[in-house]
Amino acid sequence: MLITLAQALKEKNRLVGEISNLWNLVRRENACWENRTRSIDVNETMQTINEYTQKLIELKTKIGKANAGNLENMYALEEYKSQISKYGNIDTDEEVRYLGENEDRTLSKTCIIKTSEVLKLQKSLQIKCNQLQDALDEYNATHKIEFDTPLK
Repeated sequence: MLITLAQALKEKNRLVGEISNLWNLVRRENACWENRTRSIDVNETMQTINEYTQKLIELKTKIGKANAGNLENMYALEEYKSQISKYGNIDTDEEVRYLGENEDRTLSKTCIIKTSEVLKLQKSLQIKCNQLQDALDEYNATHKIEFDTPLK
């Protein structure tokens, strides 16, 4: 079946979730008391996990190949988001007030990058991120791959 990359990404997440759920079942049901009946066939469930894992590998590979022409946008978005986060961790406090037992005092620091500059830089990067995300969304909505899901 021909699906868009956007659909493929959703399908990838569904497969990952289903594999995780099946592993939880195996973990829970593998060892049980002798007088208790298992709610699943552990061997059959393991076989399903292996089949879904192979389909997930296939899907991730197809998504990766389909995104080959879009890698610059993907990596740029990732790095700009990282920079936004890093800017948020920069200490821009120029005064620190200490409350002691006998005295209150304020210490001053100097900052190269001021709070207003951090906010301006973050806003500029966020605009770039929004544009890149829009481009990625458009790409994912218009590019298609062939994939037959094992999920019902």
